[in-house]
Amino acid sequence: LSYRWLLNEFPVFIVSDKRRFVSQTNGNLYIANVEASDKGNYSCFVSSPSITKSVFSKFIPLIPQSDRAKVYPADIKVKFKDTYALLGQNVTLECFALGK
Repeated sequence: LSYRWLLNEFPVFIVSDKRRFVSQTNGNLYIANVEASDKGNYSCFVSSPSITKSVFSKFIPLIPQSDRAKVYPADIKVKFKDTYALLGQNVTLECFALGK
C-alpha cells in the first residue's frame, strides 16, 4: 500500500518536509510545529499498485489553536515490535516525540 495525504481538495497533496511526514508503515500524517497555514481539511489517499485500486478517506478538519491555548508536557511514546532484517539490508525506524 502507498499512503498520501491531501489538503482541502484533489490534487493538493502534502509534501513531506522538515515539518510534515507520512508514515508508509501505518499511513499516519505527522506534523511538527503546527502553523496557521496547516488549517484545513485532510484526507488520506491509499493506493495499491498490485490491484490498481485507490480510495480516499473522509475529510478530517484540522484547526490549529493559538500558542496561548494550552501547553502539553513532553510525551515520548515507545512501541517497539520485533524487527528483522537481512545482513547488509537497510532498516527504517520511526521515532516521534510529542510536546513543547
